[in-house]
Amino acid sequence: MKQSSFTISANDKKTIEYYRNDINNAVFLLVSQKNTIDLELNKNEKIEILAIGFPEMLRYNAFNDLIETSSNRLLYINAGSTAADFSTGYFQMKPSFVEDLEKYVAEAGQLGKYKNILIENKTEKATRVERINRLEDFRWQLRYLKVIWMVMEEKYSYMLFKNKKDKLRFYATAYNFGFLQPEKMITNYQKIKAFPYGKDKKNALRFADFSIDFSNNYNSLFNQ
Repeated sequence: MKQSSFTISANDKKTIEYYRNDINNAVFLLVSQKNTIDLELNKNEKIEILAIGFPEMLRYNAFNDLIETSSNRLLYINAGSTAADFSTGYFQMKPSFVEDLEKYVAEAGQLGKYKNILIENKTEKATRVERINRLEDFRWQLRYLKVIWMVMEEKYSYMLFKNKKDKLRFYATAYNFGFLQPEKMITNYQKIKAFPYGKDKKNALRFADFSIDFSNNYNSLFNQ
């Protein structure tokens, strides 16, 4: 299947500028972690991998994140993601997301080099403890972000994209919408303006619009 190219309208560009201060603040947070980013991601992959998760940083709030994680941590450890499935960290990852990622990697032979994300030889409860500890670690969120990119490379290797930006748009949408969702649903969701606070809110844009903006405007800060 060939993905068609997206164009961002003049109005959408104006809306992006409405969020420019928030975007710049999020970029500043990432720059403060550049040493860790440089250790975890190769130079030729930094921007694209960071870009798929970057929009979530617009919704990240350190104080609220601490409260939500603290209040849900024990519930998740004791009862699992059906009891407490909450977003945490810069890239707002959920325990269920990591569980799905682990399962996919475990079952996909082509992704054997990424099996270091698997948690083995522990009880179910101890596995949840380890998983939530990792989710609270920025280094591990980077690792999960890299693995989701590689999962998309494997899962959708048959797809043809008009350009790199269309590929980034599809991958970012899958990260936000759910990488296990059917391809057609991910494709359709690319068009939905529901970010960052819901499609019924003023100034909503497509999730991946922020990924593309990050890739276009902040490349030089990380590719050094």
